[in-house]
Amino acid sequence: MSETNKIKTFYYNNLCSNVNRKNGTFIVYKNAIMDIHKTSKINLNADFYINSNHFKGSKAEGYLKMHESSILYINGNFKLFYGATIQIFKNAILTLGKGYINSNSVIACSSNITIGDGATIARGVYIYDGDHHSIIDENNNPLNDAAPIYIGKHVWVGVKATILKGVTIGDGSVIAAGAVVTNDIPQNCLAAGVPAKVIKKNVNWK
Repeated sequence: MSETNKIKTFYYNNLCSNVNRKNGTFIVYKNAIMDIHKTSKINLNADFYINSNHFKGSKAEGYLKMHESSILYINGNFKLFYGATIQIFKNAILTLGKGYINSNSVIACSSNITIGDGATIARGVYIYDGDHHSIIDENNNPLNDAAPIYIGKHVWVGVKATILKGVTIGDGSVIAAGAVVTNDIPQNCLAAGVPAKVIKKNVNWK
């Protein structure tokens, strides 16, 4: 069973000015790494678990990095498993409902990412709403601005899938292992492939 880091848990719940606790608690497990800029804000409307579910004796790290003026909303109990990373860049907003991000997965938020209640994010998943480097045309105009991602309620994102900028995934949908999502996926659909396409409609999962 994962052990909590009692000192960090106390600090982030009672002393850290970045954290606004409404109805939630910051629960920090051993080997959790937090790099939180002094101008960033974490709004806890539910519990947030950092580096949870690691094995006894494991030194795997869960990582939360928040840049200047970034905002994180925790609206449902959310677990960042061991070895997973959440990074929120300058002025970006990440909103998380009830669910989890599994080991070796990454959420990199450059603009705005929302993940609804019941989301299941498997191992090795990448969710990027920006490219982190600018591509410029001959007139010095950017060609690859960041664009928001919205992942609906009760969405299952399979192993090593990639969700890219500007995408909406509807409630209840399933993204197959290894899929690369570059366009919207309607609700209750199974999508697979590179790029991901709907291969089955009117699906449910449990």
